[in-house]
Amino acid sequence: MAKARRVSFHTKPRNESCSERFLHCLSQVPCGSLIAWIILLVGLGGLTGGLLIGAQKSRDMLENTEFLWFIEYTLIGVVVSMFVIGTLLLLVGHMSSEPTSRHVFQTTNKNMCAQGLNIFVYRQLMAFCYILGFSWIVASVVLAVPVYLLSLLYFADFTAANKTTKCVNLVHYGLDNPRQEFCGADFQNFEREGKQLIISYIAALISAILIAISLVHFMIVISANLAYLRNSRIATLNAYDDDGANSKLVADTTM
Repeated sequence: MAKARRVSFHTKPRNESCSERFLHCLSQVPCGSLIAWIILLVGLGGLTGGLLIGAQKSRDMLENTEFLWFIEYTLIGVVVSMFVIGTLLLLVGHMSSEPTSRHVFQTTNKNMCAQGLNIFVYRQLMAFCYILGFSWIVASVVLAVPVYLLSLLYFADFTAANKTTKCVNLVHYGLDNPRQEFCGADFQNFEREGKQLIISYIAALISAILIAISLVHFMIVISANLAYLRNSRIATLNAYDDDGANSKLVADTTM
């Protein structure tokens, strides 16, 4: 009599390919927040380079070493602060987006944490982002002023009253400088350096606009994630209520 063979139903686990692992890693990345963070970094880099180069060339053009003396210290504080704030916003966006939010907030013990995050971000962090975004819009308007003044070198007529030389008087443009007037050959040097300087301020202006756009992008991502968290939490609580009602109905019928 032949012996019966033992059939094994155990199968070897399927090994994930490199592309599948890569796609799994990408699914954990908060793409919206990451794009906003990258835009923020690009804007901070362009703002730093544009303002530092612009401030140094402005001093050379105006022959005033004290012009914009505060810009270096201001840039250090602004850039470091915005980098820290942007990283925190990236972290909040990551924690509140799928699939991370499902592992962090979708449990009975952590629903209070999700509720606290909703309240904090909705009332404080979103308002803070709004104020920051408005501040950077104002900064963009301020940076547009030197761009406009320097663009006059291309369009305005600086011919003096005697019709022989060109002159510019800085008093007419609200600049308090030890040397107020540039004429003749000095004006030609002033004009040449000013046309080179406008590139730096245009770069700083575009960078400030990029920073404002990144903050708006952060607000959109976080508000969308929080709306999803709130709806998910409400659905979870409704499920608990339905279970409780069913349990009560069963208890009543067994009396």
